[in-house]
Amino acid sequence: MIKSKKFEKRQREVVDKLILAVAIIEPFFTLPQAYAIFKTQNASGVSILTWMGFNIMTAIWVWYAVNRKDKVVLIYQGLFLIFNTIVIIGALMYGGQWL
Repeated sequence: MIKSKKFEKRQREVVDKLILAVAIIEPFFTLPQAYAIFKTQNASGVSILTWMGFNIMTAIWVWYAVNRKDKVVLIYQGLFLIFNTIVIIGALMYGGQWL
């Protein structure tokens, strides 16, 4: 079965819009962890090393996105960088573990 160029273009547009929405929404799933830390003022079960690892890898993705001028990846990873940093700050303030 041969797909028309118009169908392929429309499909690409739908995928592009969907992935942009995911890039904006997904990082917000990090916020409940940050909220729990700051609300309870307890980060005893949070691994600082793990979240720092996430942030290092995220920073590399941000660098990649800037280098490639990829706005979707920049939004996605930029939000993660911000939200992960909030978790790290809370973990450092409220007794997160290094391992």
